[in-house]
Amino acid sequence: MSDIKQVSVLLSGEMTVAGIGAAHAELAAALREPGRGPVVVDIGGVTEADLTFIQLLEAARRSAAEADRDLTLAQPAGPVVQEILQRGGFLDADPGRATFWLQGATNR
Repeated sequence: MSDIKQVSVLLSGEMTVAGIGAAHAELAAALREPGRGPVVVDIGGVTEADLTFIQLLEAARRSAAEADRDLTLAQPAGPVVQEILQRGGFLDADPGRATFWLQGATNR
């Protein structure tokens, strides 16, 4: 029997171009964890974000899919992240993307 464990990543505070390197390192390490368990990212504590953060998570989601792994959010994106998603048009172009970010919640 294989032991499939969830890998959790907590990203909080300012997620902008100035400090995105640490978030990138955490996500990359989580995706390298052995096994095929899902990677669950908690972004509930993000207080500031820019498009760099959105691009990082979108790239991580694609990388996870290519490795046959799931990458999900622990909860729907909050108002800070939703504002960036709206301004960047990330919620309009692809229903799958909106499902990832909002998990069925309504746009705020």
